[in-house]
Amino acid sequence: MSDWQTNVRSQIRMVISQMAAVQPYLKDDGGQRDELFEKYYSMLENIFQNDLKLASLRDESDLVLRAEGDAFQDDPRLQLVSSIFSNVTNQVTGLTRAIMGLRAQGDLTPKDVDLTLTGFTKGSLLFGLSAQRPTLKVPLIDEVDTLYASTRQALIVIDKVAHTVEDDQDEFRIEEVSEVVADPKVRDAALLAVQRISPSGRRGIDTLSVSSGFARPAELTASHRRSIRASLAHPLVRGEDLQLVGVVREIDLDAKRFDLRGIADEELTDIRCAYSEVANIRPRSLLGAMVRVRGLVERSADETPRLMAIKELSVVKPPPESLG
Repeated sequence: MSDWQTNVRSQIRMVISQMAAVQPYLKDDGGQRDELFEKYYSMLENIFQNDLKLASLRDESDLVLRAEGDAFQDDPRLQLVSSIFSNVTNQVTGLTRAIMGLRAQGDLTPKDVDLTLTGFTKGSLLFGLSAQRPTLKVPLIDEVDTLYASTRQALIVIDKVAHTVEDDQDEFRIEEVSEVVADPKVRDAALLAVQRISPSGRRGIDTLSVSSGFARPAELTASHRRSIRASLAHPLVRGEDLQLVGVVREIDLDAKRFDLRGIADEELTDIRCAYSEVANIRPRSLLGAMVRVRGLVERSADETPRLMAIKELSVVKPPPESLG
């Protein structure tokens, strides 16, 4: 039995012990015993119906999210619940892909990540996510373990980033996030994921709480969503000038990001690129193209370039017709 359920069952035993302790001193005159015991019964019902369910949810989940607002005052619309879970799953998948890098082979989908919805409560949308070991489409055991470990890491990183940005609702420093997520590429993908799961303020959702383990939940609002979006326009903590030639893969048009792979420098397999400061380009036409990019890069602890803020971009070779 795990920690949350152990604590709740301790509460149950305590209530029962209190009932047993007071019973010898009660006289059944005017319903005194029934009145007092009714309070204990109510406490037990609440524990069984709510606390125990929540404890089970926390114990079985790697990450727990709670969406609150007017949209959940009554039974929420199925379309809303489905869209929220779909959005979260897509963001976890994107972050998992960033963590895995080339090992994701470019075709990692939410179905491959295989998150499990472990619970639901009324009054607010409360659900847990847990990484599952995939059984299909991944032929080798080490690849299964890599995908499983990367998905769990993605859930952990989302929790860390959410707690880091929570206290700085109006403005926060990317340097603070870099202290908990050292890899610049993963940090950038994690900030984007947290920004996209944060409430927009337009769907009757005021806050989204994020938690794992026994940590206090981080409460995200529309203000956090706006501040993260602003920070993503200038994603580097530090930078040095660099020029690279490679092939554009996995474009995110909304975030103005793509992966550069097949890089001429054989010591570098791939790098995440932000192109928000590049004018007069048609992003949709870049997928599969060989390009030359120049800008500022941020390196990981092992000195590998991981994130580039592009200043200049030119096409060296157009994409194949099947991709253009």
